[in-house]
Amino acid sequence: MGYFIKISHLGILLLTLLLGACASQVPQLIREAPADDLSLAQVRENAADHLGQQVRWGGTIIDTGNQEDNTRLTMLGRPLHRGGQPKFTDDSAGRFITIVPTFLDPQVYAPDRQVTVTGRLLHTETGKVGEYPYTYPVIQADAWYLWPEQTEPPYG
Repeated sequence: MGYFIKISHLGILLLTLLLGACASQVPQLIREAPADDLSLAQVRENAADHLGQQVRWGGTIIDTGNQEDNTRLTMLGRPLHRGGQPKFTDDSAGRFITIVPTFLDPQVYAPDRQVTVTGRLLHTETGKVGEYPYTYPVIQADAWYLWPEQTEPPYG
């Protein structure tokens, strides 16, 4: 019986180390919210009051558009877990655009993948969702993290 307990403790230690190693891959700017953690809903209400401020938002990719010197991610915003990962939920405060200062492959940064970004609110852009006029907050990304693909948790 004592031998089994030692193996169990060793297994728990190894699992803890493994989980710690996985968590360390997520950049600190993604794991920790800015001091003034502005929500997408707050910014959409009055973006002009928040221009230039740091935000940390995440959600699912709607579209990935490559330009000459950057990539534009159009995102459906989702609430974030404490560590920065978007939650599996139908709740959304709206859409936003992130400008990432490098090439991101649209086959990897594909629709429905989860991404969390931190950056500065640049401005808003008017576009459409279908025929509906829509105002998108636009942020310049300082850090971004593509979360590993996973399936939704099972029901029950």
